[in-house]
Amino acid sequence: MTKPATRFARGVTSHAKIILIGWVLLAVVAKTMAPSWKSVALDGDFDYLPSTRISVAGGRLLDRAFKGTRSRSQMVVALARDSDQWTRQDRLLGLDILRRLYHRLGEVCWMRSEEIACGEVDDSKIILPHPDTRPDAEAGPDGNLNQDADSNADPDVIAATSTDDVATEFTVSTNSIESGVLPDENERFKRQSSQRWLGVAVEAFDQAIEIDAEFYQLLDDRVPQREPTAYEPRLAIAYWDRGQLALARCADPDLIEQDLESARVLDPNVMEAALPILERDLDAWTVLLDVYSWKESVIGGQLRKPRSRIAVLTLASELAATGNIALLEQLQEIVDRCVEYQSEYLTPEERGQARDLKVKITGSAAIGGETLLAARSAITYTEWFTVGMILIILAVVYRAPLLVAVPLVSIAVAVMVATAVVTMLTWLAGSVDWLGLDLKVYTTSRIFVVVILFGAGTDYCLFLISRLREEAANHPWPVACERALANVSGALLGSALTTIVGLGMLWFADFGKFHHTGPIIAICLCVGLLVCMTMTPACLRLIGPKVFWPIPIVEESERPVVALLSNRDINSGESGTGSLSTKGGLSTKGSLMSGSRMWNATAIALTRYPAWTLTAGWLLLILPAAGGFYHEQDVTYDLSGQLHHSAGSRQGMHLLDRNFGVGELAPISILALAETDQSDEAIATTSDKLIRRLYKLDGVRRVRSLSDPLGDFPPEREMGLLSKEAWRRRTLQNHRLARLHFVANEPTYTQRLIRLDAIVQEDPFSQNAAAKLKLVSSEIEKVLDQVQAQTGTHWQLFTTGTTASIVDLREVTLRDTRRIKIAVILAVLAVLIVVIRRLALSLYLIATVLLSYYATLGLTYWFFRAIDGPEFLGLDWKLPLFLFVILVAVGQDYNVYLVTRIMEERKRLGSLAAVRRAVARTGGIVTACGIVMAATFFSMTSSAWWPPLVELLWPSSDPVAATQQTTLRGITELGFALALGVLIDTLYVRTVLVPSFVVLWDQFRKRVKTNRAPT
Repeated sequence: MTKPATRFARGVTSHAKIILIGWVLLAVVAKTMAPSWKSVALDGDFDYLPSTRISVAGGRLLDRAFKGTRSRSQMVVALARDSDQWTRQDRLLGLDILRRLYHRLGEVCWMRSEEIACGEVDDSKIILPHPDTRPDAEAGPDGNLNQDADSNADPDVIAATSTDDVATEFTVSTNSIESGVLPDENERFKRQSSQRWLGVAVEAFDQAIEIDAEFYQLLDDRVPQREPTAYEPRLAIAYWDRGQLALARCADPDLIEQDLESARVLDPNVMEAALPILERDLDAWTVLLDVYSWKESVIGGQLRKPRSRIAVLTLASELAATGNIALLEQLQEIVDRCVEYQSEYLTPEERGQARDLKVKITGSAAIGGETLLAARSAITYTEWFTVGMILIILAVVYRAPLLVAVPLVSIAVAVMVATAVVTMLTWLAGSVDWLGLDLKVYTTSRIFVVVILFGAGTDYCLFLISRLREEAANHPWPVACERALANVSGALLGSALTTIVGLGMLWFADFGKFHHTGPIIAICLCVGLLVCMTMTPACLRLIGPKVFWPIPIVEESERPVVALLSNRDINSGESGTGSLSTKGGLSTKGSLMSGSRMWNATAIALTRYPAWTLTAGWLLLILPAAGGFYHEQDVTYDLSGQLHHSAGSRQGMHLLDRNFGVGELAPISILALAETDQSDEAIATTSDKLIRRLYKLDGVRRVRSLSDPLGDFPPEREMGLLSKEAWRRRTLQNHRLARLHFVANEPTYTQRLIRLDAIVQEDPFSQNAAAKLKLVSSEIEKVLDQVQAQTGTHWQLFTTGTTASIVDLREVTLRDTRRIKIAVILAVLAVLIVVIRRLALSLYLIATVLLSYYATLGLTYWFFRAIDGPEFLGLDWKLPLFLFVILVAVGQDYNVYLVTRIMEERKRLGSLAAVRRAVARTGGIVTACGIVMAATFFSMTSSAWWPPLVELLWPSSDPVAATQQTTLRGITELGFALALGVLIDTLYVRTVLVPSFVVLWDQFRKRVKTNRAPT
């Protein structure tokens, strides 16, 4: 015991009441006042790549050039059959879904326009209108919104009406201009944006009504005999909304009345059902930019196949935005309602045929949403199973209710305070710039915080209680509490410091998730350590010896004596035979961790032949370690592969790949930026050269561009000037979606930027796609160099899209892994040298943890490859780094506990006896700690096996729904690997490899010292 440790222990035990009350009050304040984890948590992977990466720079260029109209993610409603052709029932279901989606698009765009006009949208979030949008966005001279007089009022006429010939015009009020007050640039910007979204709203309502008419016509005499609603059987709400929109913009009164009367005829209660647009619950849909489907007159052919149809919802949100969860759920509700309504108008035979149609929601945003749902589910399962497993283990170890309660209460307080500290710091980092805090938390970070806090916190409490048990045998309770805390404080600080410093090294990573997650866990561990070194001993001091109830308390002299050496006793603090007097001390009988016969025998057996033990121990782990080293970089970056195979978005991706090719929705986006404005002719010439070069590359299926928006007309395809194909191509070039996608709406980029989308054959997540991207970039660079040589204009190349982001993510994380490995090893080694003060032993401890890391990695790889079979693509890309950092940092805890105890015992005993006594004394407690830590890590896998187990024991009506959103592959793999690695460290490395080495090293040093001594 050092003097600082003694003073610290005396201060804690003498102020136990104050400390306990202080922590409880702090926990209550933290729980009530700190922001919730969910409110500050971020998600996604690509968003946290370094800004210097090409894909990030390309994404930012798109944000600037296509201000507000850039689609960052998509949700796709896919309808497909495995066989047969598209049937009438399929058409009905598809039309029902589409009419509701287009109506929802109209609602969102109308609300967005109103919010912009009312100044309720932040200027930075206003979406800029494209200058080449349809004439709907042009202001009429009278400021009125006009609809064609052919708009129909009679429902029977409505059913046969097509809106292809209906022209609509709208505007916002121009009172400010008429009054002679010229609006400033910002007001003009807002007005244009508001007009643009009104144009999209009108077009969406028109499309919804047109599809509704087709649906009703196809439904014919099968209309269910029940009261109509705003959505069934006719889409009365769409007529009502179009009429109200026209009314708000002062359109032709006759046309307004026709729409409103049509709505009332279709649903007499529509007026009561339809809320004002700004009062509708559309929060989840605010990111919706557009909807395009197989019913589009120009591009619809690309979205339908003989057995499949798709509708694409373009979104302004990133694929892993938390809002995608609510959007996915509400979109699924629309699909489910359409399927349910279908059962009302189909015959029993037709219902059986309709069930063969697969309807899935997929796309990047759907995958991101389901991934977030699975992550939240995994967090919930992990937290409950962590608490449950610790409760069971503590009950088995102690068999004393108060000894179970004290650690659990302490750790609960630590979790509340630690998470509050982190969320508060994160909130301050985002709100107060001058503080200079660089801190972010992520949804999945909470899993690591909870698991490591519960595991490490329980370990700290176990070691403190174990030492208290020993001290209570020789001293009165107050003195025993003080001595126990003083004796273990050094070991606790040393072991915690290795973990904190090791995890803190993640700060040097370039990838944002790595960069922030390590320090977050380290901060939480600091809080957990402080709680366990203050609140826990304070509780024990106040409760008294009855904390061990109901285990009988016996005198130290009654404990069994087991000889380790001929004249030394495992239970004796001194050399020689006999026993110590207790001096009022207390001891618990039958402890699992008090130097039992099993651990005495184990200590003797392992140190009797240390050379053989050490050699056999290393050889046993060499083979799996070699496998781990070989497969360390065999990881997968497939985002959809994170989900269970039954997840709807993953099944939807298979439908898309089988019918359309997954590359259609994940092209390689090529951006060529000129240093100065170019003429239309120069841009067209350069673009044509790039397109021709791309088509010459193997594996490039199509190239989309402004001149060929769908990639249907490769350069070698000939067509007449007045041929049908030529007219179609010109129509496509002037289509609203083509102009929005390929022509920058920011004037400073309109004449400088060329955008191309290359569709390749490879899976965008694969290594083949990465190689194709490298080839494409190389060839495009050559063309741009040639253009510069000919024209003197410098062009800069950017690439973006899924493949480009995956390539950057792979390169950054692999470089981070190499860098962090070195930093963690050096940092932990430095801590070991400071704590242990033995260089050779510290180096050996690092070597043993590296051995266990690679062995764990190899065994984990083989296990999941055997479980998944042909579907196994590799371990999750985050696993190697997190496994390395946590295993190296946490794994050293148990080595530090053992080695510091050996050094303590060596002061009183010989070297061999010290090792044997330390192994025997710490064997049970370290094993219990290792099992606790492994159990907490294993709880990360509970979302993978618990729902299927429950389903097996208590079957439900929908087994797929019971499991599809509860499993996240990466968390499951990491939990398994960490649990396995901790068990290897605890039961094998600490028990076999470390004691045998210490004995051999002491023998070697003794021989060297003897040889150097004078004869």
